[in-house]
Amino acid sequence: MSKLDPRPNYKGPLHSWDTLNQQLKSTFNQPGDNFLVIDFRKFSIPKEEIIAEAEKQGYKVSLHEDHYLKFE
Repeated sequence: MSKLDPRPNYKGPLHSWDTLNQQLKSTFNQPGDNFLVIDFRKFSIPKEEIIAEAEKQGYKVSLHEDHYLKFE
């Protein structure tokens, strides 16, 4: 008998601009040194489009590991 369950595969819908916007607002409306890290593979929006729009709106965006974007 295995000690672990089989690795789950995410089968849900991909996130949209609305989800990203809500996450950013929630993070940056709090006091302190805030940043948000997202897995861009879970979004229906291309990575380059996310970066371009976020930078246009004043966020500093950097690649954080292989599949993550860090917003500051």
